[in-house]
This record gives sequence, structure tokens and C-alpha cells, in this order.
Amino acid sequence: MKNKLLIKIFLISMLVSFAFLIKPQTIYASSNNLREIPTLFFHGFGGTVRSMDYLIDQSQADGYATRTLTIFVSKKGKLSFDGTWPKNAKNPEIQVLFGNNHQSDYHKTAKWINTVILTLQKKYQMTRYNAVAHSWGNNAVMYYLFKYSDKKNQPQINSLVNIAAPMQVLNRDIYRRNPWRYSDQLTRDFDKYTHPDSVMRQLHIRELNIMGQLSKEDHFDKAVPVSSAKSLKKVFKGPHQTYQARLFTGRLAEHSALTRRNPKVLHDIEHFLWRRN
Repeated sequence: MKNKLLIKIFLISMLVSFAFLIKPQTIYASSNNLREIPTLFFHGFGGTVRSMDYLIDQSQADGYATRTLTIFVSKKGKLSFDGTWPKNAKNPEIQVLFGNNHQSDYHKTAKWINTVILTLQKKYQMTRYNAVAHSWGNNAVMYYLFKYSDKKNQPQINSLVNIAAPMQVLNRDIYRRNPWRYSDQLTRDFDKYTHPDSVMRQLHIRELNIMGQLSKEDHFDKAVPVSSAKSLKKVFKGPHQTYQARLFTGRLAEHSALTRRNPKVLHDIEHFLWRRN
């Protein structure tokens, strides 16, 4: 009888020990199913699917990332999705397209971006993200960060790439269809971003500022002056922020060419977002 009792005690202790042994493996397996940080791509004023296709598709071809979703935002702010986002996607890329691609009021576009971010949080449990913005898309992303990033339970940005960012008031002879390009609103918002107590300074963010210059004599990319884009340096001075800048010259540094066919821009983005030094 005593021997049977000893055998039962021995078997129970073995089962308990086995349970403890397999528990870490179960936790580890579930952690492998967590999604990687996605990168969202935002085009500029008058932008189309072609604005960011080169950066998205080529980085996938180079083995750095995976194109997953395309999100179309209607003129009324309604979202529709194309594609899939598998949990095991390597560095997922998400392209955002705006039906009203001539919306000059970037405050409205920022509101649409907030809808995109919250929808991705709800549908895919996204908690962090990267962003790549071109031209006027930069103004929308920057205002989104200022207006919405400190909301409760809001997904937080990890890394940001600004390309040809028109942060200062521009010449009226450039892009006349967009009155906000020479509006004082640009100045008022930029002053808010650079204020020492601004929510922008509290972000935990890595930033890469990409600028274009047609020639040594022409200090602009045909649309945005270098000085306008360079002013972003004044924004990212927070205790948990890093700022890098790249200035490209020549015909491939033209405003649209920066995102559509410049392999050096592509290389810098790939290494900044997906390869750590």
C-alpha cells in the first residue's frame, strides 16, 4: 500500500515538473505570432498610386519588406482595404491613397490619417508604426502627430521619413492650385511644433529628413526650397528623439523623382527603417 502511494506521489511530481518545462515554450511560440511594426506610406498633393510604388515594391524586391495592404480613403473619409496582412509578414508596408488627392487643408487629411491609424489598431492590433511621407503628405502627418498622438491608447510612431517637406510658406508661383502652400497657417502650426512644451517634443521617434536640390545654384527641388525642408531640424529636439538629414542633388533629386526613381533615396530609407547600425 505504501509503495502504491509513493508511486502516485512520484507521478504527480513528474507531471507538475513537465508542466513547468513546457510553459516557457508556449509563451515563446505565441510571441512569434506578434505582427512586426508596419510602415505606412503617404503621398503628397496630387499624388497617386505611382507616387510611392517604387519605394514599396523595390524594398520588397530587395528583401527588406513586404507589401501588404493598400488603404483607399474616399473623399468623405470612408476606408476600403485591398490586400492582406499576414501575421508573419516581414516589415509590412501599407500604402495609403486619398480619393481627394488635391486636399490642401492638411488638417482634414490628418483627421483621415487618424481614422486609418485607429482602424489598423482595431482590425490588426497595431500599437506602433513607421511612416514615410512625401511633399504635402508631410504636413498632414506632422499635424496628425501634433493633434492626435497624445490621445489615450493611441498607437505610437516609431520612425518617420520626411521627403521634400514644405514646412514653410512657399512662393505663390509654385503649385497655385494649393492655396495653403502660402498660407500663414503653415507658420502658425510650425510654431506649435517647435514650442519647447509641444507634444512633438515628447514623442519617442527616429526621424530621417530627405531633401532635393536640382543643382548647386538652385536651392530647391523644383517645388520645395531646401531651407523649407531643412527647418524640420528645429522640431525634433526632444530627449527621446534622433534627427538625420540627407541632401540629394541632380536630376533625380527633382521633387517627384525623389520617391519615384531615385535608388539612393531608396537605399537610405531601407537602411534607416530596417537595418540597424
